[in-house]
Amino acid sequence: MIKQRLEWFVETNNLLSNSQYGFRKGKSSLDSLGILTTDIRIALLRKEHLVGVFLNIESAYDNVSLPLLRSKLNQLSIPVKLSRFICNMLMERSITIKGPSSYLPPKSVWKGLPQGSVLSPLLYNLYTHDLNSTVTPFCQILQYADDIVLYSSDKSIQDSSNHLNNALDYLSEYLTQHGLSLSTSKSKVVLFTNKRILPPIKIKIYDVDLPIVNNVKFLGIWLDHKLSGVKHFDYVSQKCEKNINILRSLSGVWWGAHPVTQKLLYNAIIRTHLDYGTMFLIPANKAGLNKLDRIQAKCLRLVLGAMKSSPINAMQVECVDPPLSLRRQFLANKFFFKLAGCRAHPLLQKSEQLAVLYNDNNIVPEDKRPCVINSYLLFSQLSNPLFQYSKLPLFSMPFNALTFQPSVILDLGVDKFSIEANKTFSHIMDSDFRHWYKIYADASKTDMSPVGAAVWIPSTRIILSYSCPPTTSVFTGESIAILEAILFVKSHNMNNSIILSDSKSCLQSILSNPFKTKSQFPIILKIRETLKECYELKINIVLAWIPGHMGISGNENADACARSAAHSGSFQYSEIFTHDLCSTLKPKMYESWSNIWQVSKTLKGKFYGELQPEIPQKPWFSKCRIHNKTIISTICRLRLNHACTPVFLAKLRIRDHSLCDCGLDEGNMDHLFFSCPLMRSSLHNYIPAEVPRPTSVKCLLSLVYTPFVNILCKYIKINKIKLYY
Repeated sequence: MIKQRLEWFVETNNLLSNSQYGFRKGKSSLDSLGILTTDIRIALLRKEHLVGVFLNIESAYDNVSLPLLRSKLNQLSIPVKLSRFICNMLMERSITIKGPSSYLPPKSVWKGLPQGSVLSPLLYNLYTHDLNSTVTPFCQILQYADDIVLYSSDKSIQDSSNHLNNALDYLSEYLTQHGLSLSTSKSKVVLFTNKRILPPIKIKIYDVDLPIVNNVKFLGIWLDHKLSGVKHFDYVSQKCEKNINILRSLSGVWWGAHPVTQKLLYNAIIRTHLDYGTMFLIPANKAGLNKLDRIQAKCLRLVLGAMKSSPINAMQVECVDPPLSLRRQFLANKFFFKLAGCRAHPLLQKSEQLAVLYNDNNIVPEDKRPCVINSYLLFSQLSNPLFQYSKLPLFSMPFNALTFQPSVILDLGVDKFSIEANKTFSHIMDSDFRHWYKIYADASKTDMSPVGAAVWIPSTRIILSYSCPPTTSVFTGESIAILEAILFVKSHNMNNSIILSDSKSCLQSILSNPFKTKSQFPIILKIRETLKECYELKINIVLAWIPGHMGISGNENADACARSAAHSGSFQYSEIFTHDLCSTLKPKMYESWSNIWQVSKTLKGKFYGELQPEIPQKPWFSKCRIHNKTIISTICRLRLNHACTPVFLAKLRIRDHSLCDCGLDEGNMDHLFFSCPLMRSSLHNYIPAEVPRPTSVKCLLSLVYTPFVNILCKYIKINKIKLYY
């Protein structure tokens, strides 16, 4: 409770340094990594050298001086009651140390912030809010809690070193005054340059020369002096190998966890390592990237129970796991569009500088450019302007609007599937809201046409209509319609108004706690603020959900108005919101993947390409939870055309001949499933009548997204088919 109030006050009044990205809403370690790597690339393209000093404050939380913290809180005009409460909570704490057989007497603690407290990161940020001012005249600084990096770029390495030494002198003095100190053992210097032989430089802290290294770990990413990514890819490979053993221990080819469970586990403990920060290292060493691709292929083989010879492009489609190169660009686009919502974010300007430098040097193909540049170019080509803010929308709202609980009814008593929904709704309106103003809000979207949002007021026959860009979601359109309805009620002082919408997700967002929801949608926050203003003006407004497309006349009229508003409505909301823009990125990634698949399936995995010409939305086995790993692995091997049939084993020269064990014919899939006398029965006996004859196993394997897959699974189970060697 205290943290939410203090955080809102601090962020609203811009009390923290812009260089601090640790433990702040709307900021993350990726921001720091993006800024630093972009600055390094800018320096290298300008044929400059960038010297970076990576520092760590020793026992930062434990050495915070509480009297000085109180003084800082007072200087920043933190409300007195809030400041007193925090200081009383922190000062004169007692700790008890437990020994092997006894307790030591309690000891009072007069300094330091408690580890694990939700308040500690925010209080530490306030304690060091002016740290950056000591070094900014000399160099640039990035902070993530107690991790700091100082860097300076110049054509002269000596000038950069002098700037950093001056900055470190002032920084050391500042930290001493605050009871803090730098850890010399954890501090390192990296010279980012294209030179093969690194010139000698001297960077000192407390008269101790810091070691000059070729690579350093910063916020979980290993950065080498040429930004090739080799060290980081080796680090990720070693880390993932340990987690791959978890996949192996939970399931084999014919036993263990279901592929859906394994895929979730792969996403959680392996793909997260492959994803984190690697987008900032592109373009990178090709051999290093191949290591990550091999890890993905190894995991997909474990999930599917496939053979080592199985084509990787086919396994990716079978698991619906895109190539890592496409996923890196998707994550970069998502990250960039989120930060682009803040017009003052430093990475916007730096990305523009980097894009200009790349264009000035030479024309580089898209796959050889940094992911951030591709994201910036995509951002610069938007058909409509992006909605941008100077500070996070959450901190642009009055605090009482954020804590206000609006009147929202999610269950009026109208059954969604009732044929008498309109009659029931009319009865409820007549009995509970007889003399109220009824207002209907709705939105409509068709393919890539503009989105229409409309407000319909039956009593006055007034229609408010708005046209939004094609990338706008229906959720945004519904939110705009509700907001405009509330603004109309407020401007016309329409007391006792009920606004009816068929978007339950929108109403649930209005009800949710803004401090705890991940998405801070500005329209929803504006609705809360306007509802609070109406409450203070004694204007009673109720929001209610009604089922859509159930014959409720007012809702049907609002829907018709929304459809016409898509082309004839006001263009007041012509800006694109970041969450709508981010929702278009996954379809764009799948489109790029589909283009790659159309080409690659003609070169590798031809059999599977004929079975699966398009990329599905989900793996086929996600709907086959009742079947075990043996059955799923068998079908996956058959679909990939890499199963241990006699024909395939002969092709690999594991067997001397391709004849089936029955000795009657070659042991291909059609013989094994339809003609082999070693089977209990033929698959023909299980095929339903609607499947056209003659048929083949290849044709049947293309039907895994239909109910026929259950028949195929049943046949494999009855005959105990295991295509292993």
